[in-house]
Amino acid sequence: MKQDNNEDKRDDAVRGTYTPDQDRTLTEAVLDAIEKCKGSDLLRTDFALYEDINPDAINNLFRHDANPRTRVAFMTDDVRVELWGDGGVEIRVENRTVE
Repeated sequence: MKQDNNEDKRDDAVRGTYTPDQDRTLTEAVLDAIEKCKGSDLLRTDFALYEDINPDAINNLFRHDANPRTRVAFMTDDVRVELWGDGGVEIRVENRTVE
């Protein structure tokens, strides 16, 4: 049964897309997806993305043209975040499974 619970968590991943024409940065889009996944307002917690990854580096890596071969994955707090270029930037956030 434990395996089924892990599969359910993977199925509950939050997905989003970022394009440079949006009125927010990629980092803000990532933070929005993390909030949706966690179900809580990050401003009301001690969460700090910059403790795990450099937000400016993410914004610079995916600026201008998002190459489909560019892929970044990192863990922060209790979630796993994946970013990849595909005509924009695809965002996937899922609860990290604890083993």
